[in-house]
Amino acid sequence: MEPLRHLYLHFPFCSGRCHYCAFVSGPPPAQPQAYVEELVAEARSRGFPLPLGPLETLYCGGGTPALLGESGFRRLAESGLFTLAPGAEWSVELHPAAVTEGLVATLAELGVTRLSLGVQAFDDATLARCNRRHTVRQALTAIALARAAIPDTGIDLIAGLPGVTPAEWARTVDQALALDLPHLSLYALSIEPGSAWAQAPEPDPDALCDAIAYAAERFTQAGYARYEVSNYARPGFRCRHNLNTWHGGDYLGLGRGAASRLGLLRRDGTGHEERLSECDDALERALTQLRLDEGFRPETLLRRFPCLTPWREHWERTLATARAHGLLTPANAPTPRGYEVLDALVRALCTHA
Repeated sequence: MEPLRHLYLHFPFCSGRCHYCAFVSGPPPAQPQAYVEELVAEARSRGFPLPLGPLETLYCGGGTPALLGESGFRRLAESGLFTLAPGAEWSVELHPAAVTEGLVATLAELGVTRLSLGVQAFDDATLARCNRRHTVRQALTAIALARAAIPDTGIDLIAGLPGVTPAEWARTVDQALALDLPHLSLYALSIEPGSAWAQAPEPDPDALCDAIAYAAERFTQAGYARYEVSNYARPGFRCRHNLNTWHGGDYLGLGRGAASRLGLLRRDGTGHEERLSECDDALERALTQLRLDEGFRPETLLRRFPCLTPWREHWERTLATARAHGLLTPANAPTPRGYEVLDALVRALCTHA
């Protein structure tokens, strides 16, 4: 078995559920450190020799990984579950209400290199409507504590939240830019089955596109590169873990709700496993790269995935049409308009007449 290079750990703990969330989550266990033993046992039960690695990237997501606590993260680092390669990226997602000076100091001490805080909005009324359980003041304090310990700190925002006016959205964008962080993520609200808003109407598509276009323009004017449909970074601060996924790389996911992609085996967050055909696997891995600013390069992809050679002419015709309509650049990277219809572009590329 090839050494594992990329690992995702899911921590399904939350003090409450945001109204837009349908992820696997629940209250933290009485002894969060016990969850670390669960991760170790899962890796062993799936046949992986420990320690995993040496890892190039490790991503701790949730849920609220911070609810593992300082002692839980120390136990994770000492568990023998993984080793990190020199220069590895270790990311941890944090909820602003769970950030303490002691926690971020411990994470820095253990080798965490980047933090991502789910802020979502800089308006208290909006946060309350979403059941976010933190205020703007708490978010700003958490960001200051986090970046003081780990400078590579970024935030998430959500466009299209109910009741947000263009003026309020502009204030949220202004506040995000004023922080001068190295990384910003901007997600479009989607109404997911299983969330508290499951029966709510979808956001108005025109207003949602306008909000994203406004933020994208402001972010790029401020020097951020839109390196992926929902992610913006200063030079040198792109998330390497997520780039591996968008480049169609393998990764292992451990924990309740974690997905994996290893060879032809795809495992979703419910634990269901599916073995894909060589060409279905290759097609999925190839098309994720359309999300990136690097451009969709058929010749490079066909050298990597020779089984996709029959798709060459279809891709070339589809890409030419998209370029003619202003959806792709000459390098086949999405334009701002192309990002708005990215799902349709992907469907067109994977629908072979």
